[in-house]
Amino acid sequence: MKKKICFIIPYFGDFKNYFQLFLNSCRLNSDINWLIITDNKEEYDYPKNVKRIELGFNDLRKKIQEKFDFNIPLSKPYKLCDFKVSYGYIFEDQIRDFDFWGYCDTDLIFGNIRKFITDDILDNYDKIGYLGHFTLIKNTSELNRAFALSIDGETPIYEKIFSSNNNYSFDEEFNGSINNIFISNDYRIFTDMNEAGLYTKTSNFKLTKMDLLNHKYNVEKLKKAFFVYDNGSLLRYSNDGNKLNVEEYLYIHFQSRKMKVTIPTNSRRYKIIPNSFDDLEKYPITISNFNEIKRKHFNFHYFRLRTYNLIDKIKKYIRMRFYGKS
Repeated sequence: MKKKICFIIPYFGDFKNYFQLFLNSCRLNSDINWLIITDNKEEYDYPKNVKRIELGFNDLRKKIQEKFDFNIPLSKPYKLCDFKVSYGYIFEDQIRDFDFWGYCDTDLIFGNIRKFITDDILDNYDKIGYLGHFTLIKNTSELNRAFALSIDGETPIYEKIFSSNNNYSFDEEFNGSINNIFISNDYRIFTDMNEAGLYTKTSNFKLTKMDLLNHKYNVEKLKKAFFVYDNGSLLRYSNDGNKLNVEEYLYIHFQSRKMKVTIPTNSRRYKIIPNSFDDLEKYPITISNFNEIKRKHFNFHYFRLRTYNLIDKIKKYIRMRFYGKS
């Protein structure tokens, strides 16, 4: 029997304009469940395996506070990133029937999850993934409280993190995060994730991957490539000059990109290019028709990002120069 999985997503405010496509990609992973806790009242076609619970941010904050005996300020929804690691503890009543619980983002499109996260992997690891946009943790009382354990015998850091409104990236990577806690306490982490993480500092789609030995990100060279969502599978087609290559991925993560949706939201096959969800011009895709498929739209992603970073630096300078605050 397949292991039962449930992702927990508290989300407040407006969803991305491609949220329905996200839901559709959940739909075609029909033996996996999602629990979305939100104050968003917009009408979406939620699939049977995605349960929506209407709850305001203040009510969620009260629920979280009830689980801890120290003050939880939690003034903004973005701070919830640090609390992801504790969802198995906070929502333990909602996930009793599942073997694994997890956290993920909604700015992505899933491929075939079970093809990459098999029961053999679930049987042999305590934690699947090391990034905040896709992680699974075995649903046991011990592991659901692992966030409160120490790193290398030092004082546990969760109270400091949960008591602050600053963001510590407690949910991901290896800089004093839940991953360091699992490693320090001899829990097993599966890290061979075949995700398509998009590099943010370019208008093109270039994949970035963490070098787990050196804990730094490597960015691939630009390829003649595009993604296709095809009835539950996420594929990238590329052409190296004389050969058509097809790679399948667990999911694609858009991060800070603004995407256009030019297709019907019930489409089961479509193209994903910078920065748009488009109809696919040719199918099946072959080496002979590859160049007839448009691989990019002109977009302002890079310029928008540079402008945002410049404004942010100016604001920080003003705070330091005139108010003495970082």
